[in-house]
Order: sequence, then C-alpha cells, then structure tokens
Amino acid sequence: MFMEKRVWIRKVKIFTIGFVILLVGCAGFGRYHKPRPEPDGFGDIKWGTEISALKDMERVAEGKSSDVDLAWYTRKGDALIIGKAKLEKIFYSFWMGNFEGVWIDFKGDENFEALKKELFERYGKALESEELMKNMQKGRETEPSSIAHAEQFYAWWGKNADMSLSYSKKRYTGTLCINSRKITEDRRAYEKEKEREKRLREGGS
Repeated sequence: MFMEKRVWIRKVKIFTIGFVILLVGCAGFGRYHKPRPEPDGFGDIKWGTEISALKDMERVAEGKSSDVDLAWYTRKGDALIIGKAKLEKIFYSFWMGNFEGVWIDFKGDENFEALKKELFERYGKALESEELMKNMQKGRETEPSSIAHAEQFYAWWGKNADMSLSYSKKRYTGTLCINSRKITEDRRAYEKEKEREKRLREGGS
C-alpha cells in the first residue's frame, strides 16, 4: 500500500512538471511566434480598392514609376501626420486601377525619429542592414527607389504587406513606403510576362 502511494505521488509530480513545462512552452511560442500585425491598407482604403470607388482622389501628372499601368494620386484633406510625425506628402499608387500602396515623404530628424518610434511600436522590430539596402536596390531600376540616398533604412516584410522606412540625414529627407505584397507580386509577374512576350515578338530568346 505504501509503495503504491509513493508510485502514485511520483506520477502526479511527473504530470505536474510536464504540465508546467507545456504551459511555459505555449506561452513562449505565443510570445515569439505570434504573427505580427500588418497593414491591410492605408487609412480607410483597403488593398485592392478600385480607384473608381474613391471620390476624393486627384491624379498626379508625373508618377514615381515608369510603369504605364501604375497611376499615382493624392487625396484631398489628408491628415499629414502619423503618430507625432509630421508628413510632407502622401502619394497613393493604383495598379490596373487597384490600390497597391503609398509613398510618404517627410523631412527632418525629429519627424524621422517620431515615425520610427511609431512604426516599431505598431509592427515590432524591423530588418536593418546595409546588405538589405543593396539587395532591395539591385535589379529594380524600373521601380521607384526610396533608398538611393538613405543612410538609415528599416524594413518590415509580412505576408500581406511590405514596409520600408528610409532617411537621409545629409538631405534631411525621408520616405515611408507601404505596399500590398499580393498586388505588387501580381504586377511584377505581369511585367515579367510582358517582357517575355516582347522578346518573342522581336525574335529573341
């Protein structure tokens, strides 16, 4: 009887220890593997919204890309502020008439630090390195580049949206870009296919 009681107590201890380890493991997994929040658009405009559904947009005569299917707009009455950062201009890009992303210009060290703080609080730690900057610039001459003159650069890459924050202390200017990953990938695939068809028509390989 005494031996059976000792075995039972040992089993209870093992089960309790195992259960505590499981709880700690689950808590750790939730802390370090919890999906990051991602923008599903900008302001009240969701990714993929058709430009025809928006009545307060004004097309920009000169865009920030050579892509003829990519149109740029500004929005009447935009609040030029994110957190405590004051913004200069917000440009909205629409590919094939569908909302793809925003290009946001700002000026000054104070606004850069305020914007960086706001983004870190909202979306967590960012990727940051000189090599990352080089990789993003490489092979994208046809796309708008916000990091050509930047000394500081941060990137958040998610499943639904990609963001990049760049700042040039020498030029006193910076840019925040936020894009729908799906629409951007669709656009690049479309451009790649157009380029392939063009080579075929011209007799290339």
